[in-house]
Amino acid sequence: PQSLSKILLHLVFSTKNRECWIDDALQPELHSYLAGSCRGLGSEAYRVGGTADHVHIACTLPRTLTVSALLEEVKKSSSAWAKQRD
Repeated sequence: PQSLSKILLHLVFSTKNRECWIDDALQPELHSYLAGSCRGLGSEAYRVGGTADHVHIACTLPRTLTVSALLEEVKKSSSAWAKQRD
């Protein structure tokens, strides 16, 4: 028999030293990138939002990843994305 589960997560992470570098113009692009990053990992991002110094992601936990692995990959890819924009 197949077992089914759906685990919903509320992930929150901040910028380095809580510096306010996510300005209003950057937020939609960043949030879209984060949702795509979740999808690429097999997670469904329901909502992505935040402010100038932190981000919230409401998403599912894929069966193939741990919470820490999902968060690590999302943070790593978003950090690389932000650095290439400089």
